[in-house]
Amino acid sequence: MKKVVSETSGAVFSLPWFVAKDQGFFAEEGIDMEFVDSISVHVELPVADPEKVDPILGHTPFEDNQVAIYRA
Repeated sequence: MKKVVSETSGAVFSLPWFVAKDQGFFAEEGIDMEFVDSISVHVELPVADPEKVDPILGHTPFEDNQVAIYRA
């Protein structure tokens, strides 16, 4: 099986992934899916300049190559 590690993004956004794993859908496709918790970060809003928005803010596991994917 191919091992894939992904960040979670709270129950609302990660629920479909959790259900898919519980139902064995990843295993059926030969994927050993593992989830790690993402880091919660407080962001001051609004940000007027879109160039100053960090697209992977708080996704430390992704930045540190601990996970292969994260919910963008």
